[in-house]
Amino acid sequence: MYRTLIAAAFAVTAIATPAFAASSTFRMDVEYSKANLATPASAAKEYAHIRDQVVDRCESELAEVKYGKDFAVKACTERTLTNTVRAIGNANLSQVHANR
Repeated sequence: MYRTLIAAAFAVTAIATPAFAASSTFRMDVEYSKANLATPASAAKEYAHIRDQVVDRCESELAEVKYGKDFAVKACTERTLTNTVRAIGNANLSQVHANR
């Protein structure tokens, strides 16, 4: 049982390592239309557009990762989307992000 736990802990560490390695911050320009944030419905469409940009950037930032890449890209995307929505500071966009 002890060996199994050590192996499981090692596996979790090996998978999580790329996400921690990718935890460095990067700056990116996000294109969005402030007019499209006026209603919840248009903010949802704009959120999808912003999310696509963030996913593309996270995938390119983590292109060299060999193990746990999907986990690392997902962590990068979530963190970057949260920071982006916070930086934009629009109530409709924040609501869409909270309800995703």
